[in-house]
Amino acid sequence: MAWYDRFIGNKPKQVEVVEGYQSFSTPFQKVGGANLSLPYVNGRYQIAGYVPFGQDNLYPELLNQIYYTSPLHGAIVDYKTNAAVGGGYEIHTEKVSAEDKLNIYTFEKKIKLNKTARAIAQQLIVHHRVYFKVCFNKKGELTKSYLISAEKVRVSKDMQMYYLCDDWSSRIDIIPIKKYHPTCTDYEQLYCYELMTLGQEFYPLPQYTSALNFAFLSGELSYFAKSNIQNSIFPSFAMMFPKRPQSEEEKHMIKQTIDRLKGAANAGKAVAFFANNQDALPKIESLPTNSNDKLFQEASSLNTEQICFAHTIDPILMGVRTQGALGSGSDIKQAYVIFEKNVVMPLRSQVEDVVCDLMVIAKIPGKFELSNFQIINDSIVEIEEDVAKISNIINSMNPALANKIIESMTQDELRNLIGLKPKPTEAP
Repeated sequence: MAWYDRFIGNKPKQVEVVEGYQSFSTPFQKVGGANLSLPYVNGRYQIAGYVPFGQDNLYPELLNQIYYTSPLHGAIVDYKTNAAVGGGYEIHTEKVSAEDKLNIYTFEKKIKLNKTARAIAQQLIVHHRVYFKVCFNKKGELTKSYLISAEKVRVSKDMQMYYLCDDWSSRIDIIPIKKYHPTCTDYEQLYCYELMTLGQEFYPLPQYTSALNFAFLSGELSYFAKSNIQNSIFPSFAMMFPKRPQSEEEKHMIKQTIDRLKGAANAGKAVAFFANNQDALPKIESLPTNSNDKLFQEASSLNTEQICFAHTIDPILMGVRTQGALGSGSDIKQAYVIFEKNVVMPLRSQVEDVVCDLMVIAKIPGKFELSNFQIINDSIVEIEEDVAKISNIINSMNPALANKIIESMTQDELRNLIGLKPKPTEAP
């Protein structure tokens, strides 16, 4: 029995769930008390050799948190990632031996290049920096390389020593590691790829930082609406009786009376109350309704525009129509062309730079290149101006005359009129 009781007594205790931000591998802290667009970074202030990043040194964790809590911001990050790497990749080589081809294949499999390229793009969008831990043997040959998520990395003032920690909120097990350099002889080094941002010396700030307060607010709005529904009281009137019910029969009668006033079936019906004297009649007063829904709508529309502007993306590409504008296929295609040249192509170039650097470190011949890929393609039908004019003229005609004109048109002319391509002819 004692042997059996040992296992009974060691049952894991149920973890108490605290409502808030303890949801992921790094415990998120409750944020919102500072300007999220302006993180505090001061090189003169160091802790154990590294420069803190933001309030409580948890700004990168905040960026990850906003990705999960803000629906539009998270969708834009995924949209950019897919636009950059969704077409796959190619490694171009010239006159390589069989051994080189084997090394390229081994490199692709070890680093899981398809998934890693997507992770690199996502890290560049969210954090504007990418880190790889590269491990070498005694001969100086690369044996391992794997991605280190940017929120785990802090840097020293001289930018030569970096510090890794899985949980900066507790600052346990901080590991110093040198920045990668061909002359460094350490077995473990940190490859760093950090984008240049205006006025930032130690940590680059992402492009969307200016709208980070809006992104945080958009994530809180859903929680606000949920709490508002759960915690608010929504009766439209209060029925007050002059005395407390004296018996169960009176309680049942009051409940039955109130129930008869509820529901759509009783809307607009008249109600009558009877009492032995006027002082015994119930008093009915209307209650003001909760107007928090108006605040929700105003903040939601403003958030959408500001987040899209900060990401340099037209809201129409995210399925958001500008108020008062109808939009068309040509508008979407034009917006995507601008987005691709200003956002997607630079992002692809940055991902390619990172992977090419890793190939150089691994002494792999070849050049990594992402394939051209468009989310918006020719499947969106663009209605020509002449066709639109003809359609408007026919719609303005007398119905009988319009029907005769339509009957005289060929099938291809009708398809062209409604914006469809001509039907392909079948081979005889």
